[in-house]
Amino acid sequence: MHELLIPDVAQIEAWLRQAGYEFWMCDKCDGLHISALQQLDGILDSRLFIEPYGILFSTEMDLKLSSVMKLNAELGRFNASLPTMKLFMEIMDNGGALLVSSDALITTKGVTYDQFYDFLDMTVEAKKWLLNECHELQVIFQGETGPTAHQSEVTPSLH
Repeated sequence: MHELLIPDVAQIEAWLRQAGYEFWMCDKCDGLHISALQQLDGILDSRLFIEPYGILFSTEMDLKLSSVMKLNAELGRFNASLPTMKLFMEIMDNGGALLVSSDALITTKGVTYDQFYDFLDMTVEAKKWLLNECHELQVIFQGETGPTAHQSEVTPSLH
């Protein structure tokens, strides 16, 4: 029988290496950024956080502000297709919009490497599926990044 561990950051880093996932840690948060998702067009952040209850895997997708209602209509279908994942939209102060997807692996009684790997692999695939669905719906923000990236997409009109 495999030993159950309550993983800390060092253990998660070792398991990520063992699973072949590239990751990095920035100086702005305590999350382990997952390169397999972070590098995809439309994803702003994708990271694992070690919390007292377990591992939180959060991913933020950059949305067109004009598509919020369209995506809201699809959230029921997405939630039915992804029963372990929490999905919600966030409207930011700068006028941008995000689709946040998160999943958690409870580790308070311990987990094995195999359980962690299954959680990570299934969640990465689910998030890729979700991103693909959002691209097909044309709700992912495409274009420049920076302070003006999320300004209104409406152009002035004389009418």
